[in-house]
Amino acid sequence: MAEEIVSLIARAQQRDSLAMESLIRMFKPKVIAISREYFLIGADVDDLIQEGMIGLYKAIMIYDESKNHNFGAFASLCIHRQMQNAVKLANRQKNLPLNGYLPINYFGGVNDEQTKSNIVIVDDNSDFEKEYIDKELNAILISKVKDILTESQFELLKMFLNGLSYSTIAERLDISVKQVDNNLQAIKKKIRALKGDI
Repeated sequence: MAEEIVSLIARAQQRDSLAMESLIRMFKPKVIAISREYFLIGADVDDLIQEGMIGLYKAIMIYDESKNHNFGAFASLCIHRQMQNAVKLANRQKNLPLNGYLPINYFGGVNDEQTKSNIVIVDDNSDFEKEYIDKELNAILISKVKDILTESQFELLKMFLNGLSYSTIAERLDISVKQVDNNLQAIKKKIRALKGDI
């Protein structure tokens, strides 16, 4: 089993999506179990699980068999660390949404490599290797979010994330405030479904 995991990790680090999916399915129960140990202000259990999945992704991408012999233990540390960082950030910035670590220019140019390379998740313990993994992860998330939204939903989301009010968005898109709210609810539902698939 350990040899199979190491083999899957090596393939996942070479951008083999099937290997990555296998590892995520295999270790998602561990993420869910660890998430029960934490409480995140202003967020639900799914948000904590999502943070744990980010920690798992990082563990897979930076795992080095020569330094970290037991992947399960290494993954647990990365998952705990990611959740702890999320809790610290939420405690410091209680009035900001959990996803505040995505910069506004996150949606500025999805196909612009320069934009992608500037995306970094805020982390108290940032280092070069971790920054690189965070950039890679956010580039994947950008692409996935754009894939699940219609063009008009994506434009509306950009406006919302740039801090525009419902009324301003409604005026710019020539729709009612109620339609803005309905669209945002639909967008959130799609993103929540996407989170569950990661």
